[in-house]
Amino acid sequence: MDVTAMLEVAHHLARVGRYDDAIAEYDRVLTADPSSTTALEQKGNVFYALGRHEDAIACYDKALEMNPHLMTTWYEKGYTLRKIGRFAESITCFERALSLDPDYTLALANKGYALNALGRYEDAVACFERILDAGPNNIRAMTAKGIALLGLGRNEKALAAFDLAISINPINTFVWQHRAEALRRLGRSAEADESHQHVFDK
Repeated sequence: MDVTAMLEVAHHLARVGRYDDAIAEYDRVLTADPSSTTALEQKGNVFYALGRHEDAIACYDKALEMNPHLMTTWYEKGYTLRKIGRFAESITCFERALSLDPDYTLALANKGYALNALGRYEDAVACFERILDAGPNNIRAMTAKGIALLGLGRNEKALAAFDLAISINPINTFVWQHRAEALRRLGRSAEADESHQHVFDK
């Protein structure tokens, strides 16, 4: 059996949204080659797309048992855990991915988001600052840093982060909403109302 060709078929089925067929094809691959970590990771991604998060995690775990150096698998597991609110566990996964590639921006960003969710704002700021050092125009990191700064009560610095993000992309309603919160905390209610209006105008 041509496992490579079978994998291509499975990947195609997943790409076009035929998830049940994709899972069946990945199972065929795994019957032919039980050591295929690629099939396990991609099967996990299909389970994630179906909202079957525990099944996705089980696939990632099996792949990582075979090979603990699979950077993207650690990331996918961490991302799934973060999405279901298991933030501390997700951070561990992102750190494993970062131990394999310290410049893995997606893992660093998602670690920061999970830290924000846990209220570990100082650690989150450090993550986002590393990203911004490498890419100063990263709006997502800029905004998430602003949210962390709000959590720390550093409202002026948070406002500066949101203002910079808006200067790059003025139609991002998510940023306008958090900018309004920063202004409100600073007692600048009229400006906050004006900023909040952008959420509805876009």
